[in-house]
Amino acid sequence: MQTRTARGIAAALSTAAILTATASQVSAAEATQTVAKQSDPAATPAAYANYLRHSHEDGAADALREFQHLTRTEQAKFIGYLHDPALLKSFLDKTADQGKGMSAYSRNTSSTTSLRNGDVTIGQESTVSGLSVAAAHPLPKGNHTVTYTTYVKYFGIKVIKLSLWENFHSNGRDITKVNYADAGKKNLSGVINLSKGTPKKVLSEWRWCPRGGHCTSGHNADASVVWEGSVVFRGSVFQVDKEQWMRADVYGKLINYSLKNV
Repeated sequence: MQTRTARGIAAALSTAAILTATASQVSAAEATQTVAKQSDPAATPAAYANYLRHSHEDGAADALREFQHLTRTEQAKFIGYLHDPALLKSFLDKTADQGKGMSAYSRNTSSTTSLRNGDVTIGQESTVSGLSVAAAHPLPKGNHTVTYTTYVKYFGIKVIKLSLWENFHSNGRDITKVNYADAGKKNLSGVINLSKGTPKKVLSEWRWCPRGGHCTSGHNADASVVWEGSVVFRGSVFQVDKEQWMRADVYGKLINYSLKNV
């Protein structure tokens, strides 16, 4: 009798230990999920609204107002888009030789791509300071600024915007000097952190020799910046580093630009 009783007590204690261990594992898993959600400012529509409410980024107040005007279904889809790696990749993998997407006959241009039945818009813009859209002649003598911007919108709300600009001098026929380059961002995603590297500027050369004709040559103004990013997806952190690059000619046109892996 004592043996059977001892065995019963041992079995009960063993079962209790297993249940305790299982409960501990479940609690640990739940705690991990809770921490992951807490570390994601865009985990839910309410969390994202709170993130925008306390954000110091330019345009956060407008984004909050627009987000709150979305329906519950749209807000849920918006949060899903923020956490969709494919959409982030579509935006951040704007690869080289994209000048074809903008008009070759105007200085201030733009192009857009729509995804997810129009819910998502990825756009590119280029502008030349203080000039009209006409570009039939080289820029007049003086200093000029060209800007290249890429952005992504969800339901019309601009979530990320990356801008790169450069200032150069024209003698009325050619670019003679790149004075400086700089970059700026708007980041209201809540899921990706972006830091700006040191912008670089280059006075590049071009040369064209038609068959049987005289060679011509000149200079372009190049600028680039590396955006160092870290993305949080489902509790895991991924490093995302991208180089934004542009090349402008003496007409003030972007003849090439890109956003690609470093």
